[in-house]
Amino acid sequence: MFRPSLAPLTALLLLGACAHGGERLDQVAITDVAQRDPWEKTNRRIFDVSMKIDRYALKPVTNVYRTVIPDAPRRGIANGYNLLQEPTNMGNAIAQGKVKSAFRAFDRILINSFLGLGVADHASDMGLVEQPHDFGQTLAVWGVPSGPFVMLPFLGPNTARDSIGFVVDFLLDPFDPVANRLLSSEEQLFELAVQVLDTRSNLRDQGEQLLVGAADPYATTRSAWLQLRRYEIFDGNLPAEDEEDIPPPSDDPAAEVSEEAPSPSALPAADTATAPSTPATEAPADAPRPD
Repeated sequence: MFRPSLAPLTALLLLGACAHGGERLDQVAITDVAQRDPWEKTNRRIFDVSMKIDRYALKPVTNVYRTVIPDAPRRGIANGYNLLQEPTNMGNAIAQGKVKSAFRAFDRILINSFLGLGVADHASDMGLVEQPHDFGQTLAVWGVPSGPFVMLPFLGPNTARDSIGFVVDFLLDPFDPVANRLLSSEEQLFELAVQVLDTRSNLRDQGEQLLVGAADPYATTRSAWLQLRRYEIFDGNLPAEDEEDIPPPSDDPAAEVSEEAPSPSALPAADTATAPSTPATEAPADAPRPD
């Protein structure tokens, strides 16, 4: 009989107990070096190439995907990928010492797996909306500075710290061992393609128009992403001086999308965009406020 070891969970709880917050988190969340963007020249080149690839390859295929697949099945696909993300949310919440967020992720797994059959988000209907947590955020809570801003090929804006966090989350994704056992290589490639198309499709509904008419799309993307990343690291509980700069929520969803920062991968403009790879994040105005 399989008996899971408690050692990894114990280690995460101990690390979470040592997590930093408040002023210390404010110092490392987004540092001055990220704002200065010392790698701007290289970042701009990567950004331009990614936008061209998205414009001429990914976006046309995504338009076909949205035309062929009705809205309801696309919502089911998005819900399914969000469910697969919940174990990562739970593990990082534990590592950050956020017990309530960890239990929420666990509740969402149970509710959406059994009641939602993996494709319906009944947990959100019950008020248990997703509370995303990634290892980049965990490193910030542990006191690791953001480092320089970096534009990753095909993956969009990031910082040096959050790039490491992305790799860790990717390598420790609990879905990968299951997929390797159950799916053939061709089926895994198909699943990845669907995930990319689903993510890119969601960007049309969440902030894609942010860059329309921007004089400098790269600078707009960098500024918006750094603001959003800071918001995410603080779980929406920004210091008072930062909260004063956040515009009040709008009753118009379209206006809200254009006023708020896009998700970490929400680079693309209507005609020029960067290919995304991670699931889109809700606009900060609707973000949950975990402990």
